[in-house]
Amino acid sequence: MKCFVKKLTNERATLTAYIHDKSEELSNADKRPAVLVFPGGGYFMCSDREGEPVALACMAEGYQAFVLRYSTGQDVPFADSYADAVEAFGYIREHGEELAVDVDKIAVAGFSAGGHLAAALGTMGEVKPGAMILGYPVTLDEMGRDIKKELPSTPDHVTRQTPPAYIFTTCTDELVPVKNSLKMAEALDRAGVLFELHIFPEGNHGLSLARAATSNGKPNMVNPRVGEWFQESMNFLKKIWGDFATDNESLDLGMDQHTIGINTPLKVLMEKEECRQILISHIEGLEQMLETNPSAGMYSLKVMNQFSPEIITGEMLAAMERELEKHHI
Repeated sequence: MKCFVKKLTNERATLTAYIHDKSEELSNADKRPAVLVFPGGGYFMCSDREGEPVALACMAEGYQAFVLRYSTGQDVPFADSYADAVEAFGYIREHGEELAVDVDKIAVAGFSAGGHLAAALGTMGEVKPGAMILGYPVTLDEMGRDIKKELPSTPDHVTRQTPPAYIFTTCTDELVPVKNSLKMAEALDRAGVLFELHIFPEGNHGLSLARAATSNGKPNMVNPRVGEWFQESMNFLKKIWGDFATDNESLDLGMDQHTIGINTPLKVLMEKEECRQILISHIEGLEQMLETNPSAGMYSLKVMNQFSPEIITGEMLAAMERELEKHHI
């Protein structure tokens, strides 16, 4: 494993990278998906409990992992913290080759205030991550009053270009009310964005992995039921991206990488001019959508119809299938 710390433009911010070594015995993982972690801390600090332990857990699942310790403090406006997030995400994308990262498969994972920062990047970012994992997240601007900061309400910025999201929280979280997660889920639902929401019946705020190792010795910070969120979020990422390929076959959502049709990933179809012309004639703003949210290129027409029928209706899907077959593409 390689580990290094990169200083960002703002002297208060650092990006820590945890990178797998390459091996001939791991030939199907020359490029890996990645998770960029934003710890919580009320925008006053970055919790160690929600940083490296989460990154190392993601590494154990085969991901490249990064932790952003963004600018915090009473005198630091949200804009500075957000600029750190944009810079960190941009650095990973720009250096994807040397970091062995699949730049179309970068998820952001944030907790509490870090969840707000992750949701802001996913909804407001000019270039968006491929997925969001939001743990007991702040999402509403009203939460800013308690910390005397102006915060954007991230549900207000959700569009159909917002990436898929896994959200978890607890009913008994007194610090960040459950409505923050509910409002975010409602906005995703209205926009037709794929999401998974888990509201556990009990659990304190700030549980991180909810394991003894991340409890700081406090029994109330250990909760095996809530701790299920981690493996469930990894399963969610596999659902949208697929797992590492085996036997030279892609496992991405049952999609067909080798023949052309409605089960072929969009990015493959768009590389073929005849296919591209068929798609853009039916799907308004497709090229702009893929430019804004490159991870959408991992989906097939059929998957997009299932999860975003307002973008690709059943009639559109049938028409494109006929045209692709008619032209023997």
